[in-house]
Amino acid sequence: MSGYTSLVPRRPADIHKGDRGGVLIVGGCSMYRGAPLLAARGALRSGCGLAVVFSDECVCSAVASTLPEVIVHSGLSSSSREDIVGILNMWNPRMNCLVLGPGIGRSPEAGNVVRTVLEHWKKPLILDGDGLFWLAEHEENFERRKTLLLTPHEGEAERLLRAPLDSVRRAREESVRTIASRYGIALLKGPRTLIDDGMRCECVAEGNQALSIPGSGDVLSGAIAAFAAAGTPLFESACLGAFVHGRAGKGISQKKGIDGILASEVADALPSILRKMRVSLCETQTD
Repeated sequence: MSGYTSLVPRRPADIHKGDRGGVLIVGGCSMYRGAPLLAARGALRSGCGLAVVFSDECVCSAVASTLPEVIVHSGLSSSSREDIVGILNMWNPRMNCLVLGPGIGRSPEAGNVVRTVLEHWKKPLILDGDGLFWLAEHEENFERRKTLLLTPHEGEAERLLRAPLDSVRRAREESVRTIASRYGIALLKGPRTLIDDGMRCECVAEGNQALSIPGSGDVLSGAIAAFAAAGTPLFESACLGAFVHGRAGKGISQKKGIDGILASEVADALPSILRKMRVSLCETQTD
């Protein structure tokens, strides 16, 4: 089906949910209650065994009522640095990847959360949404790490690079390489999504106009996190996530058109894409 089929996580017959890996999502605020929910939906629909959302009560209530499969932990914006570190340490043994930033906003409390999590979480981490805003604000205190994936769109890349938007659009390959060289692995969203780790660059041209919708990036981050939580290296997880996310959007648009698609529909289409990839993999192995 694609060169990414071999990256789909193996699921042996005796697997249990702990073997699938855990994803911790830190983000959300009263204005953006849906972002962590969509990230969790993307993670669960991509096969993770445990999804936890650490956010404020208003977000946790929305998540619990809409997606009861998710565990919620409230009190994010009111937590001190010590409280946040304590919660990270509590979940660390069961969590294999963390998604930081979906819907977290730009309040001073949000900035404190982003800085604290970046300082204390050493496992694979995906930085998305306003998490990227806060990284750009405090980059002088940041050291590049291999376990970090940034997922900017072109506007967020503009802020990270402190370069005009037109220059980012004209030189996407150079832009994503600069971000990767400065921070970690980078995924630059677009019709031709680019994934770069500072040495290699992969282009995934699977998306279309149907994915230019609110929450699409949150679903993508959740999907990538699920693959990373299952043990797939972060660069390869980003490639696989971009592929299945793009295929899901394209498949929905072929049935419904390119307008009016919801991000939740994209998340819900992920299992069928993964099933087709598994079938293709089995056919290849039996040839």
